[in-house]
Amino acid sequence: MRVLQGLVSAVEKAGLERAPLLRAAAIDDAQLDAPDARVPLSLVFRVCETAMDFTGDPALGLHWAERLTVNTFGPVSHLIAHAGSLRKGLASLAQFERLLTDGPAYELIEHGDTVTLRCDGAPSESPRIHWFINEMVLGSFFRILRSFGGRERPLHVSFDYPAPPHALEYARAFGQPVRFDHSYSGIAFDTALLEMASPHKDEDMHEALQAIAERRMSRLEQRVPYATRVREILVRDAGRERVDMNTVARELGLSVRTLRRRLAAEGKSYNDVESDALAMFAKQLLRDKQRTIQEAAYEMGFSDTTTFHRAFKHWTGMTPAAFRKTGLTG
Repeated sequence: MRVLQGLVSAVEKAGLERAPLLRAAAIDDAQLDAPDARVPLSLVFRVCETAMDFTGDPALGLHWAERLTVNTFGPVSHLIAHAGSLRKGLASLAQFERLLTDGPAYELIEHGDTVTLRCDGAPSESPRIHWFINEMVLGSFFRILRSFGGRERPLHVSFDYPAPPHALEYARAFGQPVRFDHSYSGIAFDTALLEMASPHKDEDMHEALQAIAERRMSRLEQRVPYATRVREILVRDAGRERVDMNTVARELGLSVRTLRRRLAAEGKSYNDVESDALAMFAKQLLRDKQRTIQEAAYEMGFSDTTTFHRAFKHWTGMTPAAFRKTGLTG
């Protein structure tokens, strides 16, 4: 809900009233008063599209990112602001990202002298939503770099889709030309910037905020469906040695029998959840245009592409090649 609060606030800052937006998106104003509530991703998408229609601003994702303040996503944004360094701030974000979204929004890859932050964005078949998510995520990280005093330009900023009609706004927002039709959406910068100190560094405040975030995470974990928790573990470990139900149950502090019973109470079976998780991970690999289908198969532990082909079709109803050809991001 904090994400929706921030979006509604951005619309209001654009000079529009919230009431028509909420009515069009079929949201009760009272819902916004529960910042720790969870809402379906489909609802977030609907509000994003409605907000772009209402404002007439196709670059709303970029403009929202530019208007973010340290209070927008508290306590997570406060943790970042008061961290001792950019590295520690990003570590806090990774630890408590779940307070903002159930799905992974980004991946941080440190390689030699370069750090690349890749946007994993939530899946959507709408080009406008795909723009919005990528603009918001990368625009937000660009703001974080700037807030830590990083005045150096990123090494490059890239997006995995063709240049949208408002492409010129990207160069203005990021202070440099950006690349479109790239193999991924991401921002690359010098590794040395990770050691930049925050101008608001405050270890005591950071420690207090950490305790608050940990309590909220604990409350959240108790409410998250077991199917979601199992799927997250399986997606996380999909690129490693295949984990079994015993391993997953042990990580959740349950017996296999109890886990099976709790999944059944949610109308799910372990096999169904496992198939969903493997399909999600396979799609993530296939979205990387620089990775061949054969490489994706091997990374998932398949000894040949034929077996991977059959498995992927069983999970998704289409072949890996057909998935890539359609350009789906879902």
